[in-house]
Amino acid sequence: MDVLRTVISAQGAAKELQKPDIEQAIAMTAVMATGLAAAYRHSRGEEPIEPRDDLGHAANCLYMAFGEVDERKAKYLDSYLVLLADHGMNASTFTARVVASTNSDLCSAVVAAIGALKGPAHGAAALEAMNMLEKIGSPDNVEPWMRAALDRKEKLFGFGHRIYRTDDPRAKILRPLTSEANPDFYAIASKGEEVALRLLHERHPERPQATNVDYYSAGLLAAAGLPKTFFTLAFATSRVAGWTAHVLEQVKLNRIIRPDSEYVGPEPHPVRPLREREKAPTA
Repeated sequence: MDVLRTVISAQGAAKELQKPDIEQAIAMTAVMATGLAAAYRHSRGEEPIEPRDDLGHAANCLYMAFGEVDERKAKYLDSYLVLLADHGMNASTFTARVVASTNSDLCSAVVAAIGALKGPAHGAAALEAMNMLEKIGSPDNVEPWMRAALDRKEKLFGFGHRIYRTDDPRAKILRPLTSEANPDFYAIASKGEEVALRLLHERHPERPQATNVDYYSAGLLAAAGLPKTFFTLAFATSRVAGWTAHVLEQVKLNRIIRPDSEYVGPEPHPVRPLREREKAPTA
């Protein structure tokens, strides 16, 4: 994510301040996919690969990363990119809109959004879901592992959502896709979903618990060929379409975003005049 943030920052470093427009938004969406692929190549000590003008967006991203075209993997990545492109006023989108509201440029807004997405509470859930399922190891180990984790007050990643009080509709689409794309992952994940929802409802029946988009995203991104350390970059590569759309909406009828705050600290205390205070000792 640091590499991606730096790549996007460099894009705007040599340009004059411009009002964001649709052409810049399209270019930024392309640059993000190129940045993901280049970061992957760089992590392996390999030279970047130039994009091809005969490939679609997802296929080009994978071609620039791996040097080959696999239509099946491109389909999986494309589905992911579409499903996660936008999701309301989440933390990174709000960050992008705040920056845009100051009449700053598109690169600055996207760099700020990447900084927000880098935070694990926002952008790392698919990675954490994959880590969890790898630790579980097999369908037979799902229930004892999850029971022990909950006894230790640990979180089960991929369940619950701040907005949805029922099933995440994106998860409903990702579930059958992952079953097709990554059967080994799905064997553990589907058992994990069944057990996790049952245990969570047993322990906290008052809380709405359902599978969220990140749970099966992990398996689909792995099927597309991406290592888990690049899942958050894939998230950014998808969400940039939403970020830039929000920026364009913000600047169309712009008003600077200036949230109110309320002081809830201790009451002010009297301040003694300087002449009534003891002088500090001198050396």
